[in-house]
Amino acid sequence: MQRLYWDAININGQKVFYTVTDAGLNFVSSPDCGVSQVLRFYAAPFEYVHDHQQTDGYRKALKRYLKGKSEQFGFTLDYFVDGTPQQEEVWQLISAIPYGKTLKLADLAAQLRVDPATVRAAMQACPLWLVVPLHRVVELGDDRGYRTNAAMRTYLRNLEQSPKSELRELL
Repeated sequence: MQRLYWDAININGQKVFYTVTDAGLNFVSSPDCGVSQVLRFYAAPFEYVHDHQQTDGYRKALKRYLKGKSEQFGFTLDYFVDGTPQQEEVWQLISAIPYGKTLKLADLAAQLRVDPATVRAAMQACPLWLVVPLHRVVELGDDRGYRTNAAMRTYLRNLEQSPKSELRELL
């Protein structure tokens, strides 16, 4: 049975769970959803272990980013969800959006030569919404296709565009 080490952080007043394996970070929950949300992404049964020794390095890297002190996470990823080649291409292109910048969903879809609905579906299937910076993809007037709410996306974009702003202490 696969062992997942879990922990949680608060982001702008919302609890976000994350899980790691011995190989790296593999899941970030949507805000205010429990760690069990991982079951929607990974079908295998897991042994959940709350172990700060296993999660502390990830917690520190996430906090540095969320405090505007780091533009990169610096940890390994182990998302063993089998995305389709098209989904993985969407995730890679989103990951290439520079810190503090945004890209319109329609422009992203045009670059990939796919329908915007295909991009939205890939975003919904991404197990690492914070590390694969889905918040850098913008689409006015539409909240479909994101794993976070509009307030969280705005918070993260503002953080990246003015990282020295006063931020609340996390956990």
